[in-house]
Amino acid sequence: MSGAATLLLARHGRTAHNQQGLIQGRSVVPLDELGQMQARQLAEHIAALPNPPSNIWSSDLLRAEQTAGAVAALLKLEIRPDARLREQDFGDYEGRSLNELLAENADFERAWMQDFSLLHPPGGESFADTAARMLAWFADARPRQAGEVVLAVSHGISLTALLCALTNVTPRDAMAQGLFRHANAAYTALTLDTESGRVLDYSAVQSGHLD
Repeated sequence: MSGAATLLLARHGRTAHNQQGLIQGRSVVPLDELGQMQARQLAEHIAALPNPPSNIWSSDLLRAEQTAGAVAALLKLEIRPDARLREQDFGDYEGRSLNELLAENADFERAWMQDFSLLHPPGGESFADTAARMLAWFADARPRQAGEVVLAVSHGISLTALLCALTNVTPRDAMAQGLFRHANAAYTALTLDTESGRVLDYSAVQSGHLD
């Protein structure tokens, strides 16, 4: 018999790359001072929920593990790292200035500003491949018990890819409507059917816990 469960999908806290406008992708970059504070604020908020998570998953990239670790410490849980939750691989673009790329590359500018599904950096990963591995993680890790709550800490593009796939909203429509764009340490809450994994409802992006 099916019921409802909750999946919380959070983005990591801020890093120096975020602050400087540099593309991170798979780069190993720690949280900066503000990012550490954001992780604490997310942790305090999640821990205070009426039904906090019983499982915490995280991308195995440092900035996500540090964010998830703040929540795990308050809830006295272990993190379950998974490489499938990593950010999209931006290949040759990693470490580059986002603004410079937008100014010099019309194809990238169109993909970044209008339709993430067109993102396929040279030497990197396509948006479709990012969505596929995120969906594979979801199939394995989604909550399956009524009332269960699971938290996953991931990355901006990867979260958009997963949310678009689960809600059947195209990346182009999501961007036009301003959906699924997570500030650092913001999150979306999904209500799922426990039997099928179908999305029954989803919240707007939550960031009220951040200063």
